[in-house]
Amino acid sequence: MLINSNILNLSYNRSVMQEYTINMKILIYILFLFSLSINAYAFDEDCINSKQFPFCLYKDSKIDFIILRDEKEVGWHKVAFEKTNDGFKVETTAYIKARYLLFLDYVFEYSSISNWVNNQLINQEVLIDDDGNKYNINITNISDDLLEITDEDKNTVTISNKNIIPSDHWHPFEVKYNNMINTLNGEVLSTKISKVDNNTWFVDGKVKYYINYDDDGRWTGLKFNPDEDTVIEYVCISCN
Repeated sequence: MLINSNILNLSYNRSVMQEYTINMKILIYILFLFSLSINAYAFDEDCINSKQFPFCLYKDSKIDFIILRDEKEVGWHKVAFEKTNDGFKVETTAYIKARYLLFLDYVFEYSSISNWVNNQLINQEVLIDDDGNKYNINITNISDDLLEITDEDKNTVTISNKNIIPSDHWHPFEVKYNNMINTLNGEVLSTKISKVDNNTWFVDGKVKYYINYDDDGRWTGLKFNPDEDTVIEYVCISCN
């Protein structure tokens, strides 16, 4: 049987165009991922690695958030920075009061003071009142490269202080490192960080949340699901 050569040419051209289109989509996708990766931590590194940090980043020396539960305000979260003789001190306080079981209130209070020298954590004490259950977390630098952590059950563990940071969120390297100290219980966590858009990252692991930093690295937002039906969101009211 004879086949018209024009039909063969048309079929061939369509095949070539389809393959070209697929290849172009793959190339665009790869370039998109590459763009995200090279800009994943494109913060103001000169500031973050300087002796002026965190004051060069947070020029008001504070951060203030309101906390929303399913779009209703239930609390607040505040961070204050203060210069010390050889570094800086960070004081974090948070308060949540949320209704549950129609007439009962859940109250959570958080207070933390940490001291830093040359951008290294020297010590941190966290006091927590989880609806009447009071306990504390302590982190202490015991050598040039070791941290000692005492968790909520008074268990002590020693870890390297390299590429790890407390989960206080104000430090933008939280999305650079793949390890963190959970300041709610003292547990050392491994995390997987993925960039969602220019100013949003997803932290995946035993804890999961979305966190926002602006182009310079200022913390501007947080969102997570404490359970399947609830959304907690931090909305910044002062992040300068």
